[in-house]
Amino acid sequence: MNNFKSTLMLALVTSVSGLLIAIFAFLPVPFNALVGLLAAGLVVWYFRKIETRGGRISFVVWTLVYFLFFTVLISAIRYRMGLI
Repeated sequence: MNNFKSTLMLALVTSVSGLLIAIFAFLPVPFNALVGLLAAGLVVWYFRKIETRGGRISFVVWTLVYFLFFTVLISAIRYRMGLI
């Protein structure tokens, strides 16, 4: 059960951090700094919680996957709305 809980926590934290980093790329200057600090705080919190090397590597890999997914999704929505 503990492995399932840690997997769900990894999925939740990586999806939120990937979304925050993707939003960071589209926000103007004062707001992207706040989102960046929030994402950095989330990373620091998770890295203090998880001490294994494999957990940290999987965090970075899945955050990158979610970042690419959300960046494409936000770009497609903005294109569809005529903002790009």
